[in-house]
Amino acid sequence: MRPQNPRGIRNFNPGNIRHAQGVRWQGQAEVQTDSAFVQFNGPRWGIRALARVLITYQDKRRAGDGSQIDTVREIIERWAPPNENDTKAYVATVSRVLGIGPDDAVVDVYNFETMRDLVVAIIRHENGPGPLPEGLWYGYPIISDGLQLAGIVRGAQHGRQAGAPA
Repeated sequence: MRPQNPRGIRNFNPGNIRHAQGVRWQGQAEVQTDSAFVQFNGPRWGIRALARVLITYQDKRRAGDGSQIDTVREIIERWAPPNENDTKAYVATVSRVLGIGPDDAVVDVYNFETMRDLVVAIIRHENGPGPLPEGLWYGYPIISDGLQLAGIVRGAQHGRQAGAPA
């Protein structure tokens, strides 16, 4: 890995998930040399963690108005709060990638294609354009592996996937 790559790519944490007290992720590197952001053993594990956070948002957290987190705006405002990010630009970028409005309550993180596109948009926004076609940092097989590790399977009907803990 080239040292000029973005921090999230170097850490195999393309969503830039911060350390949280008492949280140990599956696939987390044994040695953590970055005091702010989690380091993973490979990109599949970082993608898995990103997907698991998004699943937790939809299943267990609430938007500011008390509703389920199921719009691009609600997801990104939770993921990238305005005190640290240009959240408005982030929301616009992710909405464009998903092809929906920022407040359309249609984001189903259990849908493989939706989650894949959401993860790809977050990775690109967090790390800038990558060297692969379409500006990707990771090919679709690696992204699919990470989603599968998170319990999101292509072709599965909407519904919670069993056996996919944090």
